[in-house]
Amino acid sequence: MSAVRRHPLITFFVLTYALSWILESPLILLGDTLTDTQGLVLVILASNVPSLLAIVLTAIVLGRGALRKLLGRLLHGRVNPLWYLVVVLGPVALAGGVVTLNTFVGGSALSFDVSLLITAVITLGFSIFPGSALGEEIGWRGYALPRLQTRRSALSASLILAPIWALWHLPLFLAGWLHGVPGRTPTLYAAFVVSGFALSVILAWVYNSTGGSLLLVVLLHATVNLPISLSTDLLGSRATLPILLYFGLLVVVAIVVVIWAGPEHLSRKHQKQEEEPLMATQSERVR
Repeated sequence: MSAVRRHPLITFFVLTYALSWILESPLILLGDTLTDTQGLVLVILASNVPSLLAIVLTAIVLGRGALRKLLGRLLHGRVNPLWYLVVVLGPVALAGGVVTLNTFVGGSALSFDVSLLITAVITLGFSIFPGSALGEEIGWRGYALPRLQTRRSALSASLILAPIWALWHLPLFLAGWLHGVPGRTPTLYAAFVVSGFALSVILAWVYNSTGGSLLLVVLLHATVNLPISLSTDLLGSRATLPILLYFGLLVVVAIVVVIWAGPEHLSRKHQKQEEEPLMATQSERVR
């Protein structure tokens, strides 16, 4: 326990990798011998490891009061309504840009109908919970990011977190379960990692600018993943080009965010969210 309290971030990263990769190893080692249901269960369990660990470690390191504050950020929705438009309509605008660019470069035609809208609603709900958005963000942005921002700028913290976050997805990529990304080519994974840097900056921007709202972060994580999943549903293996274009637009957005919000706090009006220097009392830990 003393080691956990001295090194809460290292403990979080090591345990997140160890537990998630152990759960995901059958996807690679057993491959087609697993049924789709078995694979889905393993993916869901592994995807929820970061948030579950964050909850446990927060209780150990800081106590019940800090845990209530952490979980309370999931209910922190009283923000400027414009942020809801950013979170919901931002990825829609990017998807529209992909459709335009994809047509311009001669890619496969993208069409939309009512059935796709129904699929989008179901996919979005599932990706929030029990999928990866809620299962990841209490850990990555709620637990890790404030600690990384304590001695660094918000930009530096988000860029440090990005490769750790992206590499954590490697078993899912190797097993073909990565957010609907088609194929398992090095080019696609490299593009995914680059997009991870961009999205890490964007998520830090939303988190800091909303005063630490995990609700908005979880919603953005889900809405950003949605166009990738829908592209794969529409085009299958032909979705590679639209997905690469989408990743490229995320990078452009991240650059604009850094210029607009500033690297120190990634917010024009709020201070970056930092770890609270509060240790649980001995009596609280005993309880």
